[in-house]
Amino acid sequence: MSQLTQSKPTETFTSVEPSYGKRVVTSTAFMIAVVVVALVVLFGILSPNGIFFSGANFRNLALDSAQLILLAVGMTFLVGAGELDLSIGANVILSSVVAAKVITWLGGSPQEILAGNYANAGIAILAGFGAALVTGVLFGVVNATLVNLLRVNSFIVTLAMMSAGSGLAYIVTGGVNVSSLPREMQKNFGSADLFGIIPIPAVIAIVIGIVAWYIMTKLRFGAHTLGMGSSIRAAERAGVNVRRQRVKLFAIMGLIAGLVGFIDIARFLTTNIQGHQGDALAAIAAVVIGGTSLFGGRASVLGSMIAAIIPAILINGLVIMRVGSFYQLVVTGVILLIAVGIDQRRRAQQK
Repeated sequence: MSQLTQSKPTETFTSVEPSYGKRVVTSTAFMIAVVVVALVVLFGILSPNGIFFSGANFRNLALDSAQLILLAVGMTFLVGAGELDLSIGANVILSSVVAAKVITWLGGSPQEILAGNYANAGIAILAGFGAALVTGVLFGVVNATLVNLLRVNSFIVTLAMMSAGSGLAYIVTGGVNVSSLPREMQKNFGSADLFGIIPIPAVIAIVIGIVAWYIMTKLRFGAHTLGMGSSIRAAERAGVNVRRQRVKLFAIMGLIAGLVGFIDIARFLTTNIQGHQGDALAAIAAVVIGGTSLFGGRASVLGSMIAAIIPAILINGLVIMRVGSFYQLVVTGVILLIAVGIDQRRRAQQK
């Protein structure tokens, strides 16, 4: 008697990967881009005579956004590594002050400087640019060195350095802004357009953002950075020199702050020792809204770049609608609170 064996059909489970289009639409960067477009439309409708939609205003938005985009890119690496830098505003001020002093020192005689006629404009501007970058990097290295030596949270160290950096800027300038800088800076860089279309500072911000995205997502440096944010002990066991990596991260942030400081004086031809108070909070807010975890381990450079446009749009729109400038600090604080709320919600969903 033959025995019939009935085999059960084998069930195979295949995981269906979401399509590229679906991943893009559901990404944080895409959702932030939608918010940006919505804000532009809203202010365009509310602004008198639709002035918000004018080409000149969009150019101003690009210039205003460029500096915050750069700071947000640098902050993305720090926050992704579980660090913070509250002193970037002071770093921007100090770097711009040192650059301006170098430019006026090398530019010509005191009489020529007062008249705005620089005999050695080219050499002075290049030296000032280098001085801004070096100052920014040194400021960042000091931050990292103090964190490594004192073994305290970077929040505390950079909070103290924020006060120290601002004080140094006042000491160097005597509490007076350095003005009458070479007009060539503004004409050829600070307010110049590439091919007459997009401001050069905005182009620089985009290029640096793309490079930063590549480093974060494709290179070992980015993996080590996120590894620090996930677990410093695990990163050390994996062979990451955490102290050296921290110095590199703060140095990069300082380099970007120095660049922003030079862009600032190139655009306005004067320092602003009382400005940049909300730069750190605005950058942190953009980073967190853009998809980077406030507690480290996850970062999105692209999301940070897009989110950095939001404060610029809000402040620009409020100015056009003739809302007092002091509301800018209120807007920054509200955006930061929203960013923290978004981050907490993300963390709760991942548990």
